[in-house]
Amino acid sequence: MGLILFDRRHKAEVIEMADKHLKILLVDDDEDDYIMTRDLLSEIDGKKITLDWLSTYDAALESIARDTYDVYLFDYRLGERTGLELLSEAVANGCTGPIILLTGQGGRDVDVEAMKAGAADYLCKGEINAHLLERSIRYALERNQAKEQILHIAYYDSLTNLPNRVLFQDRLKQVIELSHRHKRTSALLFLDLDNFKRINDSLGHRIGDILLNEVSKRLTRCIRRSDSISRMHTEESEITVARLGGDEFTILLTEISDFAGAARVAQRILGSLVQPFLLDDHEVFITASIGVAVYPDDGENAEVLLKNADTAMYYSKSQGKNNYQFYRRSMNATAFEKLTLENDLRKALDRKELILYYQPQIELNTGNIFGMEALLRWKHPDIGIISPGEFIPLAEETGLIVSIGEWVLSEACRQSQSWKDAGFPQLSMSVNMSSQQFTQRGLMTTITQALNSSGLDPHYLILEITESIIMQKTRNILTTLQKLHLMGIRISMDDFGTGYSSLSYLKRFPIHAIKIDRSFIKEVNTNQDDAAISRAIIAMARSLNLKVVAEGVESEHQLAFLCEENCNYVQGFLISRPLPPEEITKLLIQDREGSSIGLALCKKLGK
Repeated sequence: MGLILFDRRHKAEVIEMADKHLKILLVDDDEDDYIMTRDLLSEIDGKKITLDWLSTYDAALESIARDTYDVYLFDYRLGERTGLELLSEAVANGCTGPIILLTGQGGRDVDVEAMKAGAADYLCKGEINAHLLERSIRYALERNQAKEQILHIAYYDSLTNLPNRVLFQDRLKQVIELSHRHKRTSALLFLDLDNFKRINDSLGHRIGDILLNEVSKRLTRCIRRSDSISRMHTEESEITVARLGGDEFTILLTEISDFAGAARVAQRILGSLVQPFLLDDHEVFITASIGVAVYPDDGENAEVLLKNADTAMYYSKSQGKNNYQFYRRSMNATAFEKLTLENDLRKALDRKELILYYQPQIELNTGNIFGMEALLRWKHPDIGIISPGEFIPLAEETGLIVSIGEWVLSEACRQSQSWKDAGFPQLSMSVNMSSQQFTQRGLMTTITQALNSSGLDPHYLILEITESIIMQKTRNILTTLQKLHLMGIRISMDDFGTGYSSLSYLKRFPIHAIKIDRSFIKEVNTNQDDAAISRAIIAMARSLNLKVVAEGVESEHQLAFLCEENCNYVQGFLISRPLPPEEITKLLIQDREGSSIGLALCKKLGK
């Protein structure tokens, strides 16, 4: 039947018998034994004890299912039945109070048998006195308390006090059995917080833990009695919401009338979480993605139902996060494709399937190529060229981005030096850095090795970081940037204007250049707001002595606008698409001979 769960009314706490009113149930078919037990208990000074007596096996079972006692005393002989049988059946039915077995005849075999059945203690009637009975009861209570503490540690999450994965899976199996027996529909909601790692990285794990605890409270408040599940003699289960680990939570609903019932609960949860959390004077905003799987449509056992709810949750994230999605069979095909791609990506480096393309950057004052941006591509043996937008998120999710990033840095430095050795002017080489790569402990060693092995002068290496990186552990990031600056390496802030865009960071950090995001350049000639933003960024950068690179330049009109505003550098399809090294070499030859497209465009625009 699964785990035997302890009654939460028996909470783990130090039990002082003198201060506690104990309720004891005696099951014995001899009234004289009842009177003797009652008298012995009355001799225990300072103890508030209520003794109830039942003389039959069946009456005892009924009472145990209905009422809760602190201690149970079972006579070994109960007519045609035995106290051992009653003990086993009571435990199987969910009785969690300590049970002491009483017998008129001692014996090692009976003692061992009683303990194996789950008895807390074993007493011979002819040897019982008030002191021995009190000690046995006290021992039974203490032993039961220790057992409950162990059970709590084993089955409840230490941070949120919610049921953990083990307990939730057991409860899920029980609910499925009940739903199958009574032809009910149940629903499982799988919830994962969006971008929770950013909270840990920026505010620390302590704040992250406080947030998880507060989230658990909101989830619990979101579940109404009508959403909750029941179990045998309890009116309402207390383990509807569980924390599986990390920032993953599950919510179990039973007896829902239709899919709309689960949808209402999911929407209620999303609405609750979107309200800000105030944590140690930090106002924190968090959203969640929820996957919903329904029994029996989406799985007839706990493992399948949980897996499908998890799959639906990941699909929810792919749809923009902060939403819920019901499971569909087609999602498994997508999940399988993702797993296959992940497995292939793990082998891509060793198989030399990763390649770098390069996109030229031109200086608007001269029209000459002044640098390259290294852009990663994956040449899959079966699929062909895969763009980074398809596999970079997967690499970040799996942690592969660190080893891939190291290869990119090393290869980009090698290629840049190779062009210099071939007689071309030394070009700057821009390399994108992921958050995981930039915050790893061995970053400085990785960069130094890439420069030393290639022979590239550090002054020609530009590391492109995003605004989100400098928001993480600001003091550590500042130290790292200062070390890189002292080495001669330049830092460019990528996608400027799409994140926090705080001027204080531009002043505090040793940043060489900012890149205007392509989203502003795209409609710079038709959208006054985009034009104003781009104009302001260029003017601000000039006042701070920062260079400006505009990316995503695809038309002569965009280029003309940037020339008029005195932008320093541009890159985009108008100049050149990202190309493999051999094609870039041809462009460098044209540039050296004065016939490059950059020079032609600048002459056309009168630069």
